[in-house]
Amino acid sequence: MNPVAPVDVVLDDSALLALGSGNVLASRLLYQAAETGAWRVHVALAALAEADRVRTGLAGHLGMLDQVVFHPLDLAAVLAASGHERSLGWCHTHHVAMPGAERLDGARVATAQPKAWDGADVRVLGLSPGAVRPGRGGLHQWM
Repeated sequence: MNPVAPVDVVLDDSALLALGSGNVLASRLLYQAAETGAWRVHVALAALAEADRVRTGLAGHLGMLDQVVFHPLDLAAVLAASGHERSLGWCHTHHVAMPGAERLDGARVATAQPKAWDGADVRVLGLSPGAVRPGRGGLHQWM
């Protein structure tokens, strides 16, 4: 029996803020990562810094969770953001979501603001209440 590969998801700053506000879908991602291994949750540290500026303490809370993989802002991420009009957090999240040696197919971006990712060439996983209807790219499609 071939085990199914885990789904890689990168939380953007809006998903991090939604998680801090008790969003059920964002919380379920973390639960699935911890309890089943069916999901791998990634966080770009530049996005976490942006979210923590809005919701102080979020970074400290998230930092205690073993199921979250944190990605430091390295030179490759800075170069990917160079000259980009989006925030550093958005650019860092995009960089982490792109295909690479660790994630050949890249990762989905979990977000409470899916329109912010229009045209970004990444798969989006909407965490807003309207995203959980069939065909809307919500969490239910991946579970």
